[in-house]
Amino acid sequence: MKKIEINGISYDIDCNALTYIDYRKKFNKGIFQDIDILQKFTTTQVLLANKYKKENPTLTDAQIEILLSKDMLQNLDEYIEASTRLAYSLIYTADDKIGSYEDWLKNIKQIKTNDKWIVEVTEFAVDNFC
Repeated sequence: MKKIEINGISYDIDCNALTYIDYRKKFNKGIFQDIDILQKFTTTQVLLANKYKKENPTLTDAQIEILLSKDMLQNLDEYIEASTRLAYSLIYTADDKIGSYEDWLKNIKQIKTNDKWIVEVTEFAVDNFC
């Protein structure tokens, strides 16, 4: 078990074989499909940032963030959905009294693509399933 923090709220996360089954039942897709979405999004973002820096070394981090936001927008919905589904499932495995996915989402006031918790839940799932 591990603790993560999302918007100032601390959650225990865990996973086991049942997490995999529950994931498919709740979201009608496999957990590895969402892990793949998260990994591809992050990899693409890093590659694009490196490309921008190489093409124009004078760009500030803020300017690179703006460019990334524009270029990654088409994949953002899928990324946010995958990250919240994965986090919810790991939290649910640790505490099945947290309520429904939709109710839990009401506690998430803001999501940034570089939020620490997204990396933590992805790494935790990969370490425990792969």
